[in-house]
Amino acid sequence: MTRLAQVATALLITALLGAPARAAREDHFPLPPGTPDNVVQLYEQFPVVELVTMGVGSLIWERHGHIALCIYERDRRNDRCYNYGIGDFRHPISMAWGFLRGNGSFWVGKSSVEEMLSIYVYADRTIWVQPLPLTPEQKHQVIAKLEHDILDANKYYAYDHFWDNCTTRVRDVINDAAGGKLSAMTEPTDDRTFRDLAREGFFGMRVPLLITDIAMGRVTDRRPTYFERMFLPQYLREAVAKLWGIPPTAVYERRGPPPLSDAPSGRVWFALLIALATSPAWIARLIGRGQRLGLGIAVVPYVVLGTVLLGLAIISPLPYVRWNETCLVLLPLDVLVLVLPAERRVRYARARIAMLALIAVLGLVGVLEQPLFAMLLWPAIPLAVAGFWPQRAARVGQIEPAEAAAIAVEPTRKRKRHAR
Repeated sequence: MTRLAQVATALLITALLGAPARAAREDHFPLPPGTPDNVVQLYEQFPVVELVTMGVGSLIWERHGHIALCIYERDRRNDRCYNYGIGDFRHPISMAWGFLRGNGSFWVGKSSVEEMLSIYVYADRTIWVQPLPLTPEQKHQVIAKLEHDILDANKYYAYDHFWDNCTTRVRDVINDAAGGKLSAMTEPTDDRTFRDLAREGFFGMRVPLLITDIAMGRVTDRRPTYFERMFLPQYLREAVAKLWGIPPTAVYERRGPPPLSDAPSGRVWFALLIALATSPAWIARLIGRGQRLGLGIAVVPYVVLGTVLLGLAIISPLPYVRWNETCLVLLPLDVLVLVLPAERRVRYARARIAMLALIAVLGLVGVLEQPLFAMLLWPAIPLAVAGFWPQRAARVGQIEPAEAAAIAVEPTRKRKRHAR
């Protein structure tokens, strides 16, 4: 081998194994011009522990962003990323069932930097990076934890959107290695609750917004602490920037329209939809035909939904599924208004109207915390028809005689009880 060839070989080996870390970063996704010097210098201190956060995407499970940790070694062939948000999205029903049952439906995986980041570039999701200024001992603690978590015996976990998700797992790895510095942060937060923060990801998507009202229980109406708020990637990214002075650097920026920062709640549309869905109950009573069918069309859908929610509350370990005030509103027992004799039907309907009124009052004074007012209309309209339809309809023979008698007799019985 000639002297020139030897020198070239030596330079190549040096470039591959000992090049500055910033060059290694640029081999994957380059840092943009103007990146602060303190950030550049951190990429020269091996191993590099890098926090990677991704913006929102178009699919429903992409609407709250994503997160990962990447490790850069002196030997670039060992660069890799750890992703705690892997699930079987090809089978969403089984994945959702595992989530609701608290089974290990999500897991952590390891992949190359290019393999992981290319997925989010393809989905047109902004990618930010932040190298963490950890000591060598702290870095090795992070790496040891990540390698421990990818073992088959450890990689599966029961996903919880608020308290045990891909972001909280990364947050806890960093926090433990940093001696609890993230959890010790006491920066002020705003008045947004867990529910508010979850809804922000669904701006512009009315159905998911309504699901957050119907299916998420009262524990989500609490205001999170600054540390708890880091269940979302953007707030962990913010905390890292505040704690260590490492601003996020965008190595890829979304080409499509930016995500919405505000949108209608959808609750007015929900109330209008409920009014439409329950209209068969009072229309049938008004015209005097198909009254039981009309009542059934109005009642059965919310009874079915209430039964599903009650079943999930029984079997799910998730606190925001188990403690759901919606179960007090959409009561499965309301099917009784379709099968009870006329007199008992009226009594039951009136008792339920009183219960719904109490729920509304408890909501106004803050005992009940969920946004229930639009939902109260769903059972209230058909139950009001069953229990309080004007008696003049009975005089023209437009409703069942037994039911007309029940509606007319009930006030008389109350007067007799008061007379006693």
